[in-house]
Amino acid sequence: MRYFVALLAGFLQAPSVQAPALVEAGIELSHQGRFNEAAEKFVRALAMDPKLAEAHYLLGLVRQTQGRTAAALQSFRSALDANPRYAEAQARVCELLTVFARAKDSGYDEARDSCRAASALDGRDPEPHFHAGWNEAKLGNLTAAIEEYEMALRLNSKFPKVKFELAMAYLDTQETDRAIALLRDVLGAEPGNGAASFQLGAALAKKDDCEGAVPLLETGAEVPQKYYVLAGCLKKMGREAEAAAALARVKDLRTGADARMQAKYRAAVAHQKAQAGDLDGAIKDYRTALALVRDSSIAVDLAVALLKKGEAEEVVRLLGGEPDPLARYQLALAYSELRRFQDARAILEIVLQSRPEFVEAWYQLGINSLAAGDPREAESSLRRAVELRPDEPAIRLAWADSLEKLGKRKEAGEQRTLAGRVSK
Repeated sequence: MRYFVALLAGFLQAPSVQAPALVEAGIELSHQGRFNEAAEKFVRALAMDPKLAEAHYLLGLVRQTQGRTAAALQSFRSALDANPRYAEAQARVCELLTVFARAKDSGYDEARDSCRAASALDGRDPEPHFHAGWNEAKLGNLTAAIEEYEMALRLNSKFPKVKFELAMAYLDTQETDRAIALLRDVLGAEPGNGAASFQLGAALAKKDDCEGAVPLLETGAEVPQKYYVLAGCLKKMGREAEAAAALARVKDLRTGADARMQAKYRAAVAHQKAQAGDLDGAIKDYRTALALVRDSSIAVDLAVALLKKGEAEEVVRLLGGEPDPLARYQLALAYSELRRFQDARAILEIVLQSRPEFVEAWYQLGINSLAAGDPREAESSLRRAVELRPDEPAIRLAWADSLEKLGKRKEAGEQRTLAGRVSK
């Protein structure tokens, strides 16, 4: 009886012992660059202990490495839910909210506040100060931005991009000499930095040092503004023909840039409308953007909206000749909607030949095979999708369906249990 009690106690303690062991195994796999296998370990650890902050954090790092920033942010926030003083997780929240603020041109207050929280947890980390500074600058708080950038440099004098952003803040506060010194440092470390070359050239031109400005402007980033400044300097130097050529270049760049800017704006408006459920408005704006610039990414976004509206035939007409794998994937989705399963499968197989790590294509190939009544092919494809993305519940549930159809009920049940415990 005593042996039985001891054995039972061992079983009851097993998850608390096994979960950290799975985390350690996942860390070792990460060190080997085997991130998908590491994610599987973290998922299984969280299935045993959903409050294991380190597992949430490490899964977030894997998601971030894979470019899945929204999912990574959720993992880092889950880590903070489990341990509110998890400084590394708060630093990653700061970083990602800043990334989202850059993309949306909004949300600077929230991002800055998350960075302040990260600095409060670990004052030795320069990164939250850098991101806080960038957000402060976008909010127009230049004094606060400069303080944050200077703190980041005190903590790490070689922290990437800080000197450039600090120089931009100094230019905005008319502290040109300070900006010039920093930009020279940036170019000393990164001679090919076109943005720094342009900004330094423009700053020198502002101080009437055209001899120093012209070579920098000539190698600077290819933007219309640089040719305005370059033309002014060349004219002052008596190089009239070159000045005229620089002004002509402004016109050429503006013609293409205006169309691209208008297309980008229309596509951004379309995206907002699509998110708000206004598919008709989104489709109209995406078409306007495509008329300005033929961009496969805009065509893909238009296809997504069309598929949501049930216009699969229109997607076939839109993307039939697009070679981009993402466009071909959307075309396969359209064929599946039209129940042209063989056509969809043929396209997905071609896509996977060029991009074997394309998780969504493996998943869709599995769903397509299930719909076509081929559970064995579906199980193979969905298993591969789970191997590539172990933390996606929808993929595990689809794999479970294929296992069920093959009579593997125990395995199907295990996958459904894991899917139910993984945060989306």
